[in-house]
Amino acid sequence: MNTQKTLKNINPYLAGKSKITGKKGVIKLSSNESPFGPSANVLAKIKTISNSTNRYPESGSLKLKDSISKRYNLNKNNIFCANGSDEILGLICQLYLTKGDEVIIPKNSFLMYEIYSKINNAKVINSKTLDYRVDTKNILKNINKKTKIIFIANPNNPTGLYIDKFDLDSFIKKIPKRIIIVLDAAYAEYLNNHDYENGMKYVRDNNNVIVTRTFSKIYGLASLRLGWCYANLEIIALLDKIRGPFNVNSIAQEAGAIAILEKGIEKKLIAHNEKWLKKIKTEFIKLPVTVYDSQANFIFIKLVKGVSQQKKLNKHLLSHSIIIRTLDNYNMSDCIRVTIGTEKENKLLIKSFKSFFKNEK
Repeated sequence: MNTQKTLKNINPYLAGKSKITGKKGVIKLSSNESPFGPSANVLAKIKTISNSTNRYPESGSLKLKDSISKRYNLNKNNIFCANGSDEILGLICQLYLTKGDEVIIPKNSFLMYEIYSKINNAKVINSKTLDYRVDTKNILKNINKKTKIIFIANPNNPTGLYIDKFDLDSFIKKIPKRIIIVLDAAYAEYLNNHDYENGMKYVRDNNNVIVTRTFSKIYGLASLRLGWCYANLEIIALLDKIRGPFNVNSIAQEAGAIAILEKGIEKKLIAHNEKWLKKIKTEFIKLPVTVYDSQANFIFIKLVKGVSQQKKLNKHLLSHSIIIRTLDNYNMSDCIRVTIGTEKENKLLIKSFKSFFKNEK
């Protein structure tokens, strides 16, 4: 294997901007993080556990698995915890891919699917989308004997659009059992739509489905890097074989075990997100932009006048200390993604958007 040649074909992941030179009080709406951070209980536990950082963490994340199992009524033996769901995506590719294999990824999906696939020498096939929505029929058309993995984010990042459960049910039944289906449900907590399915039921009925989840979004633990997945026992056993012996740090384990059981706090965060998702969409629809029906903690927007307008808008927002996500590296240079922030941040965002389009020449 020519590692250098492989890496030349990989574009590195470019994270959302975090700082603005010379600016204070920056409003970061670029990375879909929780604007509120961890709860008081989680912060108290972090302070306590930080005194024992000289010790290795518990290797099996047992307490964390117990909490996840209790929260979602899942068999804890079917749960795998990791250093962010990113680690899980990488391990899946390491397990199932070799040179000559193919991976199907819908166009305009989370960039790490492609990066991990290429690291493991697989050929990436980008299935077509319909106005940025995943087209399951096109995925099926691209399946052949070389197909090993299909990645689907539901809802998708960076668009916030999702596949309804009726389409997903039909689609999964048509996938050959030899192909691994990865359902990335990083934003599942934000959806309570009657036609949305987070994917857990597919694991119970199919040995080839893996559902990944994260603590980086609604639980406000992005910097601790904590994720988990639900899959059949055979897949879990294989993941355990190739993971690092202490892949989840102690602080992340303890924080996650508390956060996932705080249903009351989660309910309040969901209500805040629903309120401002609707309000910001309502305000933005009045402007000369295309606002998509994103259903996560962010809004996907297309600029009517294209790339030049995107650049001008981004410059304007930065001048007002607001960071949003431009999508050039997703090959969508005429689009942006905006995270839902606090009430104060959201009001300033709306005001800044309106001032830009009012004064645009």
